[in-house]
Amino acid sequence: MTQQSASKINQTKTVLLIHGAGSVGAEWVNFKNQLTESGFEVIIPTLRHHQIEGVNPKIGDLSLNDYILDLKDLIGNLNEKPIVIGHSMGGLLALKLCALNLTKMGILITPAAPKGINAISLSVLRIFILNIFRWKFWKRPVPPRYKSARYGVLHDLSENRAKEVFELSNSAESGKALCEIGFPFFFKNCPTEINFSGYSCKTLLIGCGRDRITPISIARKLQQLMGKNCEYKEFSTFSHYIMEGEEFTHVFNECVNWIQKNQPLKD
Repeated sequence: MTQQSASKINQTKTVLLIHGAGSVGAEWVNFKNQLTESGFEVIIPTLRHHQIEGVNPKIGDLSLNDYILDLKDLIGNLNEKPIVIGHSMGGLLALKLCALNLTKMGILITPAAPKGINAISLSVLRIFILNIFRWKFWKRPVPPRYKSARYGVLHDLSENRAKEVFELSNSAESGKALCEIGFPFFFKNCPTEINFSGYSCKTLLIGCGRDRITPISIARKLQQLMGKNCEYKEFSTFSHYIMEGEEFTHVFNECVNWIQKNQPLKD
């Protein structure tokens, strides 16, 4: 993770944005700009060993627990609990932080599946099929592949724009972390397990009907597990990448309106 100052960070109205698998967080730029204009302090960490140039061989055997540990350390250097917003795998990490009572509120945008919800669909298999047949894929780096990103995440963008987005944000991902999401039953004390009976954090859950990498069934089943602490919003015509254009406008407005409704902001 990008290093933070060892001293306490003096911030108010803090929003922590957590990126998804195979990214470095550059796709959050529109969220960052609009949140900053709205008076928020925004933090966008890059998860451990994620980088655009080359593949760090140490990333392959990282667990989601390693990402959680880094995020807990970051939050420990804040003067207040942050509002956490996570996208995709970042949505699952945000859910874990909320369950640990480390956040003020949580927003999960097209989150990856926790244990108990099937993460594997035909579209997901198509995206990751080449990696599954690699020797010891569960502890090797998963390199970024444009064709997979184009099909699974960026299919609503023009070819030129899809390539630009990919070049700005792509990173290798941990094979172990992806397996913890896709095959949680292989892991004792799997980090994707959530104690929903003790969950109390106010949470907004956003699902997208044309999502190929975290299919809408995940968000719908997660809503049922979360119960009264979760408000659910579904955009039936949107796909996974909601970071720009009409998708961004609607999702961002939904997020800010929900935050203001649940905790009025003061100057």
